[in-house]
Formats: sequence, C-alpha cells, structure tokens
Amino acid sequence: MQDGMAGKNAPEKAKAIRTAGGQVALAVLVLVLGVGTTAWLARAQGRQESARIEREFQQASDKLFARTLREIQLFMEVLDSIRQLHSLSDQVTPAAFDEIVRKGMIYQRRILGAYGFAQRLPHGMRATYEKEGGAGHPIVRSDGKGGFEAMPEQAEYFVLTYQTPPGGLGVSPGYDFGARAEDRAAIASMEKVGVFALGGAPVGLEAGAAGAGLYMFAPIVYGPVDGVFELVGFAAGLFQPERVLETAMGDGARGLVVRLEPADGAADAGGPFRFAREFSLANQEWRFVAEADPSYWAAARSRAPRTIGMAGTAVSLLLAGTLLLMAGRSRRIEALVKKRTAELGETNRKLEAVMEERRKLEDEVLRISGHEKARIGRDLHDSLGQKLTGAMYLFGAYRQRTGAAGAEAEADAAQITATLKDAVSQVRRIARGLAPVALTEDGLADALRRLAEESSALFQKDIEFYAEREGRPKDTGTAEHLYLIAQEAVNNAAKHGGGSRIVISLDYDERGGELAIEDDGKGIEAASKPDGEGGSGLRIMRHRAEVFGGELAIEAAPLGGVRVRCRFPKA
Repeated sequence: MQDGMAGKNAPEKAKAIRTAGGQVALAVLVLVLGVGTTAWLARAQGRQESARIEREFQQASDKLFARTLREIQLFMEVLDSIRQLHSLSDQVTPAAFDEIVRKGMIYQRRILGAYGFAQRLPHGMRATYEKEGGAGHPIVRSDGKGGFEAMPEQAEYFVLTYQTPPGGLGVSPGYDFGARAEDRAAIASMEKVGVFALGGAPVGLEAGAAGAGLYMFAPIVYGPVDGVFELVGFAAGLFQPERVLETAMGDGARGLVVRLEPADGAADAGGPFRFAREFSLANQEWRFVAEADPSYWAAARSRAPRTIGMAGTAVSLLLAGTLLLMAGRSRRIEALVKKRTAELGETNRKLEAVMEERRKLEDEVLRISGHEKARIGRDLHDSLGQKLTGAMYLFGAYRQRTGAAGAEAEADAAQITATLKDAVSQVRRIARGLAPVALTEDGLADALRRLAEESSALFQKDIEFYAEREGRPKDTGTAEHLYLIAQEAVNNAAKHGGGSRIVISLDYDERGGELAIEDDGKGIEAASKPDGEGGSGLRIMRHRAEVFGGELAIEAAPLGGVRVRCRFPKA
C-alpha cells in the first residue's frame, strides 16, 4: 500500500519540480532581459544627453559670440564719437574742455574707461610745442623701466595732447605714440586706409600682463584727395578683451571659459565642447573661443542615465523576486497600481482645476477692483470736482459783484477761494490716483513721471523719475499693471519706509524692460520673507507681475532702504 501511495505521489512531485524549475527559469530570463535592456537604454540615453549638451553649448556660445560682437561694436562706435570732440578741443580752454568731458561724457567714459587725443606734429614744431608758451610738455617715450625719457629727434611725432582720466592710458602728456613699432604699424595702417587700427599694449605692460588690453586708434583724417588720406591725429582708447567679455557674459554664461585673441592664421582644431569664430577687428583678424569647463558639464548633465540604470536593475531584481515569491499576486498588484495611478491623476486634475479657478477669481477681483476705482475716480472728477470748480467760479463772480466790504471781509473771501482751490486740487489728485490716465504702451513713461510729481506733492518727499533706454511694454494691460505696481511701491515707501527720497526708473534692454522703485529709508523685514508672509500690497504686486509674465523682486537697496524691481516683456 505504501508502495502504491509512493507511486501515486511521484507524478505530483515531478510536476511540482517542473513548475518550480519553470518559475526559476522565467525569473532568470526576466532578470537577464531586464538588466540587458536597462544597460542599452542607459547607454542610449547617455548618447542623447551628450548630443543635447553639446547642442546647447554651441547655441549658448553662439549667443555669447553675438553679444561680444555687439559690445565690441559699441566700444568702437563710442570711440568713433570721441573724434567729434577734436574740433571742439581747439576752440575752448583746457579747463572748459575738461568740464565738458566730466559733465557731458559720462556714458562714453563708462564704455571706454579711458580715452585721449594724439596730434601729428612735424619736427619743425617740436620746440614750439615743448616751450612754456605752447603745450609745455616735453615729447617723451617709455624708458622701459616704468618711466619716460626724451624722444630722440624724428621727422614727425604723434603726441598725446589730452587724456581722461589723467594717466588713464598709462602714459603722460607729450607721449609719442610713434615711439614703438607696433603703434607705428597701426598708424601706418590708418594713414593708408583711414579706418580703425589696433596698436600695442599700454606702455609699461608690453610683456602682455593679464587684462592690460591694447591701444585702439580712431583716425582723424582729411580727404581722401586722389585716393590719399591725410592723417592729422587720432582718438585713442584702451581696448580690453577681458572687460568686453565680462560685460557680454553677465550672469548668464556660467561654466563657459571664453577668450578673445588675435588669430594666428592657422585654422582652429575644433572639437567637442569647443566653439571658435574668427572676425575682423580694426586692422587685425581675431578669434573668439569658448570652451566648457567641468562645472558646465556637471550643471547640464541630468541623472537620467544613472537613474535608468539603477531603476531598471532594481525593477528587474524586484520583478524576478516577485516571480519567484509572488507569481500569483503580480496581476492583482499591477491592477491595484494602475487604479491608484488613475486616482492620483484624477486628483491632480481636480487640484489643477481648483488652482486655475482660484487664479481666475483673483484676476477677476483685481479687474473689478480696478474698474470700481476708475468709476469712483471718474465720479469724483466729473461730479464733485466739477461742482467744487463751479462753486469756486461762482464765488469769484459773487465777490466781483458785491465788491470788497472791508479788509477783514476781503481776507475771509480770499481764504474761502484758496480753500476751494485746494479742495479742487485734492479731488483731482484723488481721482487720478483712483483712475489713472489711460495708459498706452508708449504712455507709461509719462504716466510714471506724473505719478512722481503728484506723489511728491502729496507726501512732501523728494520723488524723482528717470527713463533710460527707450522701449515699450508688450501691451496696454502690462503697462497698466506696471503703473499700479509703481503706485503701490511708492505708497509703501512713502508711508512706511521712513526715508526722504524715492527714485522711480524705467529701462529697456535686449531681454525686456525693468521698472525699479528705490528709497533711502530704513528697509522692511517683509522684503526678505518668503512669498505669502509679506503685506497684502506686496502680494498684490507679485500677483500683478505674474499676470503679464513678469518677475518681481524685493531687495535691500545698496545705500539702505528697499528696492522693488520688476522685469517685464517688451513689445
């Protein structure tokens, strides 16, 4: 009987063994396929990521190259404008010329840093130039030791007659730019073709110290006559490649190592994460080179390949273990996961709908509030304002008909007239505050200027408005929100800042526009709090900026107080 039972159980045991073996084989197959697929996906993702980062690097470098060319063009345009001062320098006294430069050439000095004039002087006029009745400066050259020595006799000289700030070009008045070979070559190039030329490094830095730059000359010529230019002098500036690159890069080119250098004639080798472009600069060929340092790769690289590898391997192991331990439950678990995912997706959609509804309600509240304020402002202006104005004119007519009834009565009448005028002015100011003049894209600057004037009279503070580079917001709605942000910021500064001066500024650049309101008060702690913890005025300003796609920042001003900055899109 026991032999019979053993014979009966043998097939069942064999079946169980075959089933267990099948499960083990399936688990091994899943593990091998999962790990292999994961490795392939990780490598493919890595290749795609490398191509993406290389493409983004080339695009960022190309944009930086374009900005660098614009900065170089700006430098040359400003130096070219300096040439217009040459004729003026011969018509006014040195003191008057210095005052013109100091007060009227601030922008040029900011762009160039230092500049000056050199005049062509034949040897026959050297004695007249050097004597006390002339310029009073000896004609000198560098002695190679950080000082200067008398220039040997030459057929002609190119003498520095003026520079600002004093010593800004690294030489003293009377320095002969024809003393060095590299500068003479630049002068010869200008005399031949009558265009800009690059000379040598500043005197005393011939060895090429970092950041020294090169002299750039803008010719002052007569002609051409019969195809020949007469070079009478030139304006000189200090072209500093590192300064140009620093301005062009700003804060948006982290991880890029860039340089400007003279082209050596050989083609650039190129390669991954290297960008090189050659261009003409004055009388020379230069090269712009950008390379990515390790920090660029680290910042641009995502963790997708590693995440794919780790997640895929983990999933493969988990799936293989699940097949071995919970083969019967895998379908139920998968169904449950799908159900929970669908529920979570539905919850997210509902939450997004609620958030969108809230945003619409906030926009509607702002719109209704603005319309209501505008209506009250119009009512004040058209009703109460007109009535007060009429009362003022009626009282004036009444005074003329009745005549003066004594000094005391005349004084009372004058007081009533002044009170009525003040009431009319106050009603108009309140009406304009509630219903500001209709804003257009082009009228924002005028509206902000009026805001400064009216707020200055209202709060008895020094409130100024400055419009720098021209531009306009993308639409009238943006202009209106910007005006209301400025109005709220000025009110906050005047009421709570505790300062005496408020400055409103409006500027535009290639990225868009910027509105700034800055005061010299004691500052507010809310400026450093996270969103939602500040006052309602600050929250409203932030919301207005979000409505038109702007960015609002509240920060400490350099000299104390608070600065509110709003970046906005331009037309």
